[in-house]
Amino acid sequence: MMMMIYGFMYKIKNLIMGLLDKKKKKQEEHQKTVNKKQEQIEKQRQNELDKLRTQLSPNEIQYLINLIGRSDFKGTDLQTVFSITAKLQNQLNS
Repeated sequence: MMMMIYGFMYKIKNLIMGLLDKKKKKQEEHQKTVNKKQEQIEKQRQNELDKLRTQLSPNEIQYLINLIGRSDFKGTDLQTVFSITAKLQNQLNS
């Protein structure tokens, strides 16, 4: 009789431990998924910040074009200024 009870309790213990292991595994998988999503969101946020730091807005481009237009450049600078201005205009129009 005692051996039957011990065997039954052993089976129950194994069943409970198996269920707990499954639950723990599900929680770990869920946490991995959440962590991946957070990493993707952070990466996207960082990309957007980098873009804001490095790309000129249309207003900034227009300001630079107007500033260049009002400036007086020497002959040696004209080709470089023209090239830069053309690039700015292309960025503004695209």
